[in-house]
Amino acid sequence: MRNWRVVLIDTEAVQPECSETEEVQSAWGRVAHWLAVNAPASAQALGGPATDEDIAGLRAELGFEVPDVLEALLRMNNGSTAKDTTRSLPNGRVVPVRHRDAPIFPYGKILLGSTEIAEEYGKWRRTEEENGLNGCWSASWVPVIQDFEGQYYGYAVDASGTSGFPALEYGEGSVPAEAFPSLAALLDSFADALESGNWGGWPARVERGSLRWGEE
Repeated sequence: MRNWRVVLIDTEAVQPECSETEEVQSAWGRVAHWLAVNAPASAQALGGPATDEDIAGLRAELGFEVPDVLEALLRMNNGSTAKDTTRSLPNGRVVPVRHRDAPIFPYGKILLGSTEIAEEYGKWRRTEEENGLNGCWSASWVPVIQDFEGQYYGYAVDASGTSGFPALEYGEGSVPAEAFPSLAALLDSFADALESGNWGGWPARVERGSLRWGEE
């Protein structure tokens, strides 16, 4: 008579760990899905996937490789400003006119696209270099999420590390400091806020298909 032995396998123990890139894709997938189902007008403000040319242009401005976690995000949605327009000032300068659906993050923050990241990165680096503000904006800090207006507050990815890319929070008059251990953790916290309807006391609501944060 043959003896059978039953072997129990802990499937959780043998599951490979997700990479940071996969975690970003999963977190942002939650966000994009929530918007598509609950706030379709805001979902339409999400840009299409970044192209090879978009990534190459950003790489050229940064002077180093685009962090893979950021590239993964941009390859899904290249910013949240697809509905934006532009206008020309008397001095000939062309400035963006933000659509009210662009700020999908609390406190009026938008997801920057590759071109906007390049522009904002260059601006922050020039501010440091021209004013001799050593440490104001390190060459490895790459802005990802920023104010709808004002452009003084937001989140950046620190590309200096070899074992992860923490998310830094910055504001006017303050040096960026780590707020989340990774970009994925930041995006997951935002997805959680959408699903729960609250971000640190700021309620989320939908008006005519558009996501709105804060008091009515």
